[in-house]
Amino acid sequence: MKKILFGLLVLGFFSCGEEDSNEIFQGKLEDFVVDKFILKKDSTTKRINLQKQITYNEKHFFLSKDEKGYSLFSASNGEKNHSFTIPDEGPISLNGYHIASQGFDNSEFVAISSTGNVKMYIDGDQRAEINLDWSAYDELPMIQMSDKKDNFRKIGEGHFQLVNNPTNPFAENYVDVNFGKWIAEFDLRDGWICTSNFSSGLGEEFSNSSSAASLISVHNPNNDEFYVMFSPSDSLFQIKNCEVVRKLKLTSRSRFDYLPGIYEKNGRNRSWRSNPKSAANTDLAYDPINELYLRMVKVKTEESRPEVTDIRLRQGLNKSTYLMLVYNSKWELKAELEIIYDIGQTIGNLIATPRGVFIPKPEQKSEDEYELYIIDLSKFSN
Repeated sequence: MKKILFGLLVLGFFSCGEEDSNEIFQGKLEDFVVDKFILKKDSTTKRINLQKQITYNEKHFFLSKDEKGYSLFSASNGEKNHSFTIPDEGPISLNGYHIASQGFDNSEFVAISSTGNVKMYIDGDQRAEINLDWSAYDELPMIQMSDKKDNFRKIGEGHFQLVNNPTNPFAENYVDVNFGKWIAEFDLRDGWICTSNFSSGLGEEFSNSSSAASLISVHNPNNDEFYVMFSPSDSLFQIKNCEVVRKLKLTSRSRFDYLPGIYEKNGRNRSWRSNPKSAANTDLAYDPINELYLRMVKVKTEESRPEVTDIRLRQGLNKSTYLMLVYNSKWELKAELEIIYDIGQTIGNLIATPRGVFIPKPEQKSEDEYELYIIDLSKFSN
């Protein structure tokens, strides 16, 4: 009888241990802040739009992207070290208006214009140029691309990948949810290499939602894996050579309701804005040290002035609650961490580095500084 009881106790012990290992942690993101970091603005810095950490002259810098250029801030002391803006005129200017650009290691900067003119700059000097053929996009009223972080990615020498962001402000259906050319690759020698052809999986009810054409992405350099997901969806697409090689549905402990945006028409005037009751995926990142995927989801929006519908004027009018969902390398959920950005504050991008994950602090008290939290997620490491 004692042997039977002992066996049951051992079985119960291991059963409890297994159950605990699968428990999803829920808490506050601020509880994982281990340090803070300040970027110093000078008189030429209008705003900071952090994208990533890069290497330049064997040192680490944070890259902040402007409309037609970039600035580098030292990752050691936060001071601006270098900046470049494409001139409006002259031999190194773009032919046409700027539509997408991104910076990379060693002060490499690539920009694309409305005419398909692509130029690569290094240290502000033009090093390469090509004109892309836009005929593949003849069905679109205008060429639009998303160049946020990994949405504009360097694959190899002179070889790049882009995420398209097609909307039509002249039509009743603002977004073609059946559009398939979300991903494209080109190089600086031969032009287009490949274009994707996959469905977003969103219903026609999202055709008047700008979020239906909003994609976020992440590249895992350890396994060379690239993923994209749409703002109003839990579906994740793994992409390689413009093809979907895997599709999975991300899990969450909290429930996310994805709702179509709000479309309003008054005579000739039209406006599109997000539904404050809808969840929205806002960012993806990969923590290479802890081998974790990070997903930011806006789960709650409180509008201070809902009567303002112009998207350009809505910036800074909402109080937003976010969840950082932490997944292991197999996209298994480990944690949900909450952070709130009050009226006038914006969340910005997650930047994962060997020192930790950098995220803009919810309260920016000085106009001369830009403060970041440094988050340590080693508790959830494999």
